Amino acid sequence: RPSCGKSQDKAAKMVADPQTSAYGADDGLPELRQRLRHKLAVENNVRDVQVMVTAGANQAYMNVALALAEPGDRVGLVAPYYFNHLMALQMTGLADTLVPCPSEPHSMLPDLAALEAVIPGMKMLTLCNPCNPTGVVYPKDFLQRVSDLCARAGCWLVVDNTYEYFVYGEHEHDALSGDHVVNIFSFSKAYGMMGWRVGYLAYPPALEPSLMKVQDTIPICPPIISQRLALETLAFGREWVLSHFETLGKNRGAVVAALQEGLQTASTPDNGARVYGGQGAIYLLAKLPHHFQDDAVLVERLAKEHGVVVIPGAATRGRS
Repeated sequence: RPSCGKSQDKAAKMVADPQTSAYGADDGLPELRQRLRHKLAVENNVRDVQVMVTAGANQAYMNVALALAEPGDRVGLVAPYYFNHLMALQMTGLADTLVPCPSEPHSMLPDLAALEAVIPGMKMLTLCNPCNPTGVVYPKDFLQRVSDLCARAGCWLVVDNTYEYFVYGEHEHDALSGDHVVNIFSFSKAYGMMGWRVGYLAYPPALEPSLMKVQDTIPICPPIISQRLALETLAFGREWVLSHFETLGKNRGAVVAALQEGLQTASTPDNGARVYGGQGAIYLLAKLPHHFQDDAVLVERLAKEHGVVVIPGAATRGRS
């Protein structure tokens, strides 16, 4: 069941409503978009934007890729990156001109000097905040510096905020807006609505025509029943979501401690093994000792011998 069980019960009753089986507005139910604009203003300090509801955050990103760039345009991903972002760029013919932007080796934040060198002529730069797959949370001032770089270069900044509520300790999630900024959000993780497929975009009004063309071509409109459930769950709010994080925080702490202990046991002071990230989302990155030449071999061994499933860093261009 979705985390808001009462909302799901209401959604079940909506099945009999004839409007549930009808087409809706391409960009989402007006009442849901209005509620999301309020949420964006109050929680994210994002104002003066249009809102488009999508069938999940991945469809939102595909909409953006199709609307902002064409084959031959240079686009950037910060490594380690979310592999679905890469697949979207591959499917839209943009991977041939992909510019991998490296991370700073200790903070796992983008290397600003390297980014400044490659961003001229770039059409679109994508970030995840908090990051999938490292769990790194972007400090507000750092995110602003990246945004300023993009603005000066005439480059769109696309930020995937799927894990906006998933931050730990003193870390905070921040979002930015601007004439060159597109933000992506999701109901999947915070409200346990993965299978209902509801995401949304917050974007400058100038992008409306291009995004509407893509939206009408792919889903026509987001599923009505899913949107109605999303509207119900918004009533629970941020505090309700955060009240369910205690177990997740404990699990995160246990995983970090186990990895640090294991890597320390298997390492020497100069072999580079350490744990990165984990300040947000549900991910972190473990840097293996230098003698591991192929992380896929270790991943297979962990699965077969210990029943532990992890993702090789190489799949995200990370240094696992």
